[in-house]
Amino acid sequence: MRFFPIVGIGLLLLLLLSSCDDGRIYGDEVVVDREGGSATVTGHIEGLESWASGYSIVFAGFSEDSEYAKTAKGISAGADGSMHVSLSGIPVEVTRLEICAINRLRRRVATFYSTSFTSGADTVRLEAGEVDASMFGAIQAEVFDRSCTACHGGSTEAAGGLFLTEGHSYDALVNVEADLSPEGLMLVEPGVAEASFLHQVLREDVVRYDHTQIITSSMLLDLVDNWINNGAIE
Repeated sequence: MRFFPIVGIGLLLLLLLSSCDDGRIYGDEVVVDREGGSATVTGHIEGLESWASGYSIVFAGFSEDSEYAKTAKGISAGADGSMHVSLSGIPVEVTRLEICAINRLRRRVATFYSTSFTSGADTVRLEAGEVDASMFGAIQAEVFDRSCTACHGGSTEAAGGLFLTEGHSYDALVNVEADLSPEGLMLVEPGVAEASFLHQVLREDVVRYDHTQIITSSMLLDLVDNWINNGAIE
């Protein structure tokens, strides 16, 4: 019986010693590198607030043979329009970095800034400068400039007097009555794509020269409609 107090004291000492152990193993610090490359882009961006729901403006990486982002991070801007976005864990198959618009499927809709990319040990630092990421700017670049301006203002003449060149297209379309519309529709009726003559011309054979084969991408046709339904913001 006289040994019980000694045993009790020993157990108490063991408990005190174990309570001082914080569980850490001290020694050389081990740093685990995250797989993939990393990049940071800075600059000034405008037009983020002009986009309809269903689209995102992102800093993204793409492989050479795909229009779907392998990795992406949403872009926000400061009060002065400044942006600073870092992307890490970039897959090795990524060959281009872009500031772009993607849809819900992460498919590239429009590109505002692009550069080649090769993964390395150091973070790639990019300066994008001034970036116009507006929804109408995307339509100008991806729809009008690519498919329409050859006839509508790219030369000395504009078919039907409709100029769709940069700096003229918005004022020529929004709240402007269509000369060829029997119903007196506006070329673009903000908020109502189906009541806009532009929507009808691109999707239906309603004028002398059929325009339905000019833009065959449903993604771009939806982009135009969504811009109109979102208020046709410049």
